[in-house]
Amino acid sequence: MIKVTIATKNFRFLYRLNEILDGIKEVQTNHVLPNEFIPENIDVVITTEIEKKSVDWKKKFIPKAFNRYYLYSNIYLMYIGKESFSEVIIGIDPGKTIGYAVVADGKTIISVSEIYTAVDTVKEVISTFFNIETDKLVIKIGVGGGKIKDEIVQRLNEIFYDKVPIHIVRENFTSKTRLNSTEERFSKNITAALLIAARESYV
Repeated sequence: MIKVTIATKNFRFLYRLNEILDGIKEVQTNHVLPNEFIPENIDVVITTEIEKKSVDWKKKFIPKAFNRYYLYSNIYLMYIGKESFSEVIIGIDPGKTIGYAVVADGKTIISVSEIYTAVDTVKEVISTFFNIETDKLVIKIGVGGGKIKDEIVQRLNEIFYDKVPIHIVRENFTSKTRLNSTEERFSKNITAALLIAARESYV
């Protein structure tokens, strides 16, 4: 759990942050005004550009956007003391309900979701691409899924060309394999996407 304090008088800024951060289980937030006491056990302080001089804290984050990928990845990177991830893998389990998972450096789950169209899946990939600092981005897509898979692959190839590696991954046992106990809360589609992200068996 990353403990975050939002230090601001700007309640619109506070509301927009909480709207996103409240949905991230790995982040716990509280609010203070600038110049107010910040508990010693706080990991990261978020504030505005205008108010940053009033906030005395080593790990201080001034966000430039209100996007789940951008906010959580930057908070996490600041928490661990890094500027970017070495590698981010997007795992996609195509089908009627599409499983989508973003995993950083082989172990950190940045986000998971279920998506219902190929177009929305591609939009999610674009959002991930532009909002997470990483040295390398890789996309892995399960071999099943028929026309949905084909449409996702075609659209991604049109957008990214050779800029981002796109691999088709064997799905043997992805629907039956269980993840470790901390990850069993996920649906079968998300579990499959996480397993696809971890696989190296390409078609």
